[in-house]
Amino acid sequence: MQRWFKHTLTLALSLGLVLMCSSSALAQYTLTVLDSNVSGHGHLDPLLVNGWGLAYLPGAAFWVADEGSGWSTLYDGSGNRQSLQVIIPSANGQGAGSPTGIVANNSEAGFLVEGWPSYFIFATLDGTIQGWSPIAPSESIIAVNNSSTGASYTGLAITNKSSGNMIYAADAANGKVDMYDSNFHLVQSFTDTSLPKTLTPFGIQDIEGHLLVAYADASGGPGGVIDVFTEAGVFVTHFAKGSPLNQPWGMALAPSNFGSLSNTLLVSNNLNTVGDINGFNVKTGKFVGTVTGSNGKPIHIDQIWGIEFGGGSPLNGKTNQLFWAAGPLNNVDGAFGYIAPQ
Repeated sequence: MQRWFKHTLTLALSLGLVLMCSSSALAQYTLTVLDSNVSGHGHLDPLLVNGWGLAYLPGAAFWVADEGSGWSTLYDGSGNRQSLQVIIPSANGQGAGSPTGIVANNSEAGFLVEGWPSYFIFATLDGTIQGWSPIAPSESIIAVNNSSTGASYTGLAITNKSSGNMIYAADAANGKVDMYDSNFHLVQSFTDTSLPKTLTPFGIQDIEGHLLVAYADASGGPGGVIDVFTEAGVFVTHFAKGSPLNQPWGMALAPSNFGSLSNTLLVSNNLNTVGDINGFNVKTGKFVGTVTGSNGKPIHIDQIWGIEFGGGSPLNGKTNQLFWAAGPLNNVDGAFGYIAPQ
């Protein structure tokens, strides 16, 4: 891989979205809440409950996986809700499910559901992988159902090739990553057997052709590990271990115009009230600093999950705006917004 991958600004929302802002990186950042499920905090969307993963296609709006409501809701770069809303069915087909990770299929090929390629693919806590295509615009379609094995998928990644892409689902319940081809056929499962059994795959992201897997303590304890695998599932190295990792989930590679944390691997820690985002040197894995606010203290976002830089259009924001999704108040509420350098 060519590049390896503090603001206790407090914005206490009545919904429990405590965005606390204590110190580190040289440059400061601003925090914007675009949408939530509580009136008075950005655009109101009752379906935005425990916003988890987020993704978009080039030139198109953000899709957010709302685990708490079982829907995916869409927003442009200013937080304006789009008309399309997609229900993510439960494993047993009875009502809405529990979407977590979401990826955009940029090749717009493969991963067929009812004969159409999936433009977006979801993983769920009840062990399914589902595809969405315009053939059934109001709901996704279950392509893989591993609920009988006790699978619980907490994250999803996809390769970025013109064809023959793979997806990878982090199965936190069974301590492994399941790798599927573009026909939704299981290729293999893998993990890092050198890690303690208490650490399980939690978040996952394909960055510049390398697969990054964020391991977290299954009981919610502190610490964590980020491993690097090839896209064939072969272990490469431990990228980062221990503090400041603490229930790590979201990962994104910062562009060159993201302040003092430019060109770092940003990692979100999914914590109650004090969730934060830390930057790591992409070559060494060394901690560089924490995303901070105007008072020089870390920005804390209650139960932050996914992070993703904008795509450069009005529908998906500027390329140096770091969009995020969260599930404040112990995942009872939801929020979507962005962080940008001052």
